[in-house]
Amino acid sequence: MKNFMLYMFITLFISGCTIIPDKLQLDDNSTLVTFSDVRAQPDVQVGLNARWGGVIAKVDNQKERTMVEIVRFPLKSTMRPIVGTETEGRFRIYYKGLLDPVLYKEGKAITVVGTIAKSEQGIIGKQDYLYPVLETKNVYLWKDKTKNTNNNNNFLYDPFWSSPYYWNYYPSYSHGYLGYGAVAINHSNGGQSSSQSGQKK
Repeated sequence: MKNFMLYMFITLFISGCTIIPDKLQLDDNSTLVTFSDVRAQPDVQVGLNARWGGVIAKVDNQKERTMVEIVRFPLKSTMRPIVGTETEGRFRIYYKGLLDPVLYKEGKAITVVGTIAKSEQGIIGKQDYLYPVLETKNVYLWKDKTKNTNNNNNFLYDPFWSSPYYWNYYPSYSHGYLGYGAVAINHSNGGQSSSQSGQKK
């Protein structure tokens, strides 16, 4: 009996730690295309679903839509980006409506569920770069965790925002970043409104 109770406690604890935000949840049988597959074969998977995340590098509010450029990182079981691990490059998302740049600013962690669109040619620094693209209505912004005061707030400067050397076809690099908590963003009115959740994941 004790073993059973212990098993149930561990199961509930693990499941509670891996709750996926509503906006990022999909059916169990959903097929998702990986970022590396789209990089390897641009436009082959157009129209299929993907769930990617990373760190915001740029926000461009256009007429009737918003473009967000994201440095891609792998995801935890909660779908939060594992910031500070290896990344394969950047991608762009297009959201119909406004994503306020005051909230969606450079350095914020973000995860999206969307449909793969035609890749776009762009430039990073002085190098050409082919961006995988997602069209999305499901955007989840992650809240910064409280800084650890035990490290004297000494953070290394990270050059990856501006350096073009990271953007070869399959670059591999690592960065030291703080972790993230979560903010739930409500875009039910075409992206015009947002609401924050105090729950940290």
